[in-house]
Amino acid sequence: TKNPTPNHVGGMGRFQVASVVLLALPVLMMASHNLLQNFTAATSDHRCRLRWEANATGLDPQDLLRVSVPRGEQCRRFVTPQWWLLEANGSATNTTWPETEPCRDGWTYDRSVFTSTIVSEVGRRRQS
Repeated sequence: TKNPTPNHVGGMGRFQVASVVLLALPVLMMASHNLLQNFTAATSDHRCRLRWEANATGLDPQDLLRVSVPRGEQCRRFVTPQWWLLEANGSATNTTWPETEPCRDGWTYDRSVFTSTIVSEVGRRRQS
């Protein structure tokens, strides 16, 4: 028997090249698929979930939102309801702004545009 030459032992033949190509294609497709959600996933507006339901307090939902969540905030709420904001000049600036806290009861999502998004599904699963 002849000894194989060094060129044949451990060399890259057609089988090795085909194996590498066939194994690399799915991996490359999965990388782009995993990154796709970062750029194409929809997100909906959200705000802190309120402690009270609108029908339990007898207030209009917008009024309840006004006394519970600072205007323009999405991830913070007042520690206690700020009833003075319901007065006629309640939008006037107060020299000592009330204390706020992070959302402790979860979030409420605006479902007028998208009924379900990645953000709302993750938030719903965390609350369960």
